[in-house]
Amino acid sequence: MSTPARKKVLLMGKSGQSDLVSGLLGIQLTAIFLAGSGKTSMRSVIFSNYTARDTRRLGATIDVEQSAVRFLGGLVLNLWDCGGQNAFVDNYLSSQKDTIFSNVAVLIYVFDITSNEWDGDLRYFEDILFALRENSPEAGVWVLINKMDLIDKEDPQRKKFKERKADLMRVDHSVREELKDETIKEVLRCFPTSIWDESLYKAWSSIIHTLIPNISLITSHLTYLRDLCLGVEAVLFEADTFLVIAKSGSPLDCDPSDLDAVEIDNGARELDQQRFEKISEIVKGFKKTCSRNHEQYHGFEAKFNDCTIILEPLTKNTYIMIVSVDPRVETGALLYNVHQSSAHMVEFATKHTLEVQKCGICRNNKELKYDVQGDEDDSIPAWDDPLP
Repeated sequence: MSTPARKKVLLMGKSGQSDLVSGLLGIQLTAIFLAGSGKTSMRSVIFSNYTARDTRRLGATIDVEQSAVRFLGGLVLNLWDCGGQNAFVDNYLSSQKDTIFSNVAVLIYVFDITSNEWDGDLRYFEDILFALRENSPEAGVWVLINKMDLIDKEDPQRKKFKERKADLMRVDHSVREELKDETIKEVLRCFPTSIWDESLYKAWSSIIHTLIPNISLITSHLTYLRDLCLGVEAVLFEADTFLVIAKSGSPLDCDPSDLDAVEIDNGARELDQQRFEKISEIVKGFKKTCSRNHEQYHGFEAKFNDCTIILEPLTKNTYIMIVSVDPRVETGALLYNVHQSSAHMVEFATKHTLEVQKCGICRNNKELKYDVQGDEDDSIPAWDDPLP
């Protein structure tokens, strides 16, 4: 297997105190959170199979706690969970500035929606954003406004979230204007989150999606597989975290108006826009129940009156969900196509050079070096050859 790409992701947040997390996601992930924002709870739910209730026993982070998480087999996430009291953050912005903020691919910053020190929180965020933009101008910026469950009853329209998002966008714009660096292209993206519902999976899936190598190649293969199966959509999940990696057709977080023709024709516009993260949360919970009973989750298949669904392993590190509304489609046909696709999906997902399986999709993709022997031999079938 080739050496995984390494991208540094900085994770931060502010709520009176702080914590820093850093790591590498085969890719390198560096992250800072400030205590009380829910960072350690968030990380534990996603990467350590905690339930939201389990996080109540987590203590405060002291100094730096490091851990490594293998993600998609070839990718490794090295997490640095650091105590984030103001003194620590001041140190990150002064003596450790070059170390913390250099070579960052993504900044993930976590706010506590219940904080009573919003003006101070914004000032810290602005200082951090300046340090990031000066040292890593091409980094993406993700803001997670956490603990939304604590205010949703009194603010069902989420006006407070919208106000804080507007403040954050103004800060981002101000930093861009002051630095006047044309290499700063990424726009701040903001998500409301809570460890008590599926919103956490939506935010983290969106982040991880941007860090996966060969993502457009994965999407192209999922789209081909969807069409081969007469499906509405094919969705790829990471096996341990059950975060969504990619989906067929339209972009992962696109507006319903941007769906592709197959999705529109098969009624995807009417589907729940939170369906993927809800599936992540449900399956993660069910896998935890299986584990407690010394059982192992293998997959799911069902044929209903209006659709056929499978959720099965595709590779050692991924599950694939395929949904079809064609009444002729049986689960056995979907399972057969998934099984036949598995070896090729493993190859291009873990290598920078394709050498074994002939494939027109891979041949035309610039993310991958294509060096398959016999590629010009018409007698050798390609992975994406049309059926006879």
